[in-house]
Amino acid sequence: MFYHVRHSTYYDPAGIFGKDVYNKFPNMVEDISEAGKCIAFDRPTAAVFHLMRVMEIGVQAFGTKLGVTLANEMNWQKILDLVNKEIKSRDHRFPETKELAELSAQLYAVKVAWRNEVMHPKRTYSLNDAMIIFENVRLFLKALVLVI
Repeated sequence: MFYHVRHSTYYDPAGIFGKDVYNKFPNMVEDISEAGKCIAFDRPTAAVFHLMRVMEIGVQAFGTKLGVTLANEMNWQKILDLVNKEIKSRDHRFPETKELAELSAQLYAVKVAWRNEVMHPKRTYSLNDAMIIFENVRLFLKALVLVI
């Protein structure tokens, strides 16, 4: 059997997300790899599904960083509500507060734009969609590693 890899850069995305992400979140590696392979083989909706699994781990880690108890048992919105409450209680002049607020905003955007749709089968995604989402997840994780 022969398969055509349309986007070989994604087939082995280890370098794309960076060593820091892999070292900090080894439990994401399989889904990051699968997301990349899905893009490489033109399976964009499956790629987005794997990327949302990656984001789930990131959301939980972000919640834990900000003191959200049982973050691994809550849904995104509940974690975001508690995270935002914590961020609002901090001094807004500190650079870390701004970084945390940016991460929270990114999470909310991902949740509304992609996560809810893919986790509750309402739509399919184009290859371009999957590549955009892949890049957004990559950027979020690279920023998250810096604050955790």
